[in-house]
Amino acid sequence: MKTGIHPESKKVKITCSCGQEFNVHSTLKDEETRVEICSNCHPFYTGEQRIVKTGAVDKFYARQKKMEEMQKAKKK
Repeated sequence: MKTGIHPESKKVKITCSCGQEFNVHSTLKDEETRVEICSNCHPFYTGEQRIVKTGAVDKFYARQKKMEEMQKAKKK
């Protein structure tokens, strides 16, 4: 391996918005950095499911419900 071409690696303290802190080896210049989400609070790792129906999705479900009601009315 060539010498002098690799960036210097050091321990960096990572702080999540949930409050969890951990150390990693990184080439960052700063000694400390903040992140918004980590494995402690991410829904994929916690098993928590968040479904938010907003905007276009709400309109889609409203149209779908309306079409089902119209089809039921036609059959009667």
